[in-house]
Amino acid sequence: MVEIRGFKGVIYNQDKVKIEDVISPPYDVITDDEREALLRKSPYNIVRLILGKEKNWIEKAAAYYKQWLRDQILTPIPQESIFPYYMEYTINGIRKQQKGFIARVRIESFDKGIILPHEKTFSKTVSERLRLLKVTQANFSQVYGVYDDPEDEVFAFLNPIVQKRPPFISVKHEGVLHRVWQIEDKKVIEKVKRLLQNKKVIIADGHHRYRTALAYKEEMAKELPNASQDAPFHFVSMYLSNLNDDQLTILPIHRLLPQHSLPNFSLATFLDRIKDFFEVKTYTQEDEFWQALHTFKRKKQKQAIGCYCGDDKSHFYIFVLKSEIWAPQLPEVLRKLDVMVLTKLILKRILGLKEEHFNQEDFIEYVYTNTKAIALIRNNQYRLAFLLNSTPAEQLKEVVLSSYLMPRKSTCFYPKLLTGLVINDLQY
Repeated sequence: MVEIRGFKGVIYNQDKVKIEDVISPPYDVITDDEREALLRKSPYNIVRLILGKEKNWIEKAAAYYKQWLRDQILTPIPQESIFPYYMEYTINGIRKQQKGFIARVRIESFDKGIILPHEKTFSKTVSERLRLLKVTQANFSQVYGVYDDPEDEVFAFLNPIVQKRPPFISVKHEGVLHRVWQIEDKKVIEKVKRLLQNKKVIIADGHHRYRTALAYKEEMAKELPNASQDAPFHFVSMYLSNLNDDQLTILPIHRLLPQHSLPNFSLATFLDRIKDFFEVKTYTQEDEFWQALHTFKRKKQKQAIGCYCGDDKSHFYIFVLKSEIWAPQLPEVLRKLDVMVLTKLILKRILGLKEEHFNQEDFIEYVYTNTKAIALIRNNQYRLAFLLNSTPAEQLKEVVLSSYLMPRKSTCFYPKLLTGLVINDLQY
């Protein structure tokens, strides 16, 4: 099944830079303002290598990367290693510690059922990332993967080893403490490899990064048909964590529609149509609304979708599905997903959105926090918000192991992995 390897990771030389000045969030969550702020922190911030605005930014990124290696701003670790990576954070008043580790993972096509996607992707993004991979020959960030380990055997073995040594990276970013260790002991790496060899990996975050690595592997296999199966292009850098760990946090991703996406929208007409399929509950207090919405998740009741509209900012709505047989042609495992009810029934059937609308830039905004979603409506930046509960880990596993895909942007695994901690250079 899944095959992991240690690798000679490339890391920032902390004698020359401060790690807090050079790391960044993943490229796909960085706004233009955040990118500018990161650039001001350091001329060596990793954002220069992962995200640009100019037409030739990818070529510039490759030049920066090569120069930083020459100047020893970035240095390869001489021993093949795996890298335990822990994140400590507080959410909803609860202190958590997310455990995982970074390793090379053999790239497998999805049809083999070893590495499994859970949501759809955008082909345009893969094309751009593939160009970057070709010219830099490096994975600057990890694909986030989760595996099914009910007894937590991997970290029952790894954690005592980790606790005996100091991390070589310890950095706080947006309230989250990120710590990384290096383990080069071949016997330890082999034991972890054996513990994972019968497991599958579900891609939690980084579908575009994985599809990019897969496309690159396929191109290189054609160019170099006699290359060893152990060649670095057969592997991708992944962060692996236990799906069964109660420290794992999955957040929802809310959907917001701007005015130009709703040219003929009427709130009254929309609510009338909603009532054909949903019981409509109305709230005037935001706190009461969120508490009620989250109650549906805790009690595992019927699917419930929150709604807030700029046409009437004094009311919040929860749409409670009347019948689970709203789409008989859909498998039951998909019908039970809140995000599928929203996508198929509300966005497509009731509002009339077409599949191409989901591929259009700026047609739908995906927002990760409750407060931001509400604020964007109140500030008249968007007209209509659909607010979701998070997808439980067991429901995600059920969907993926049934060989189905969730809609794009269905889950947010929190915290986000930092970029720039350990680089996987395919030349080492």
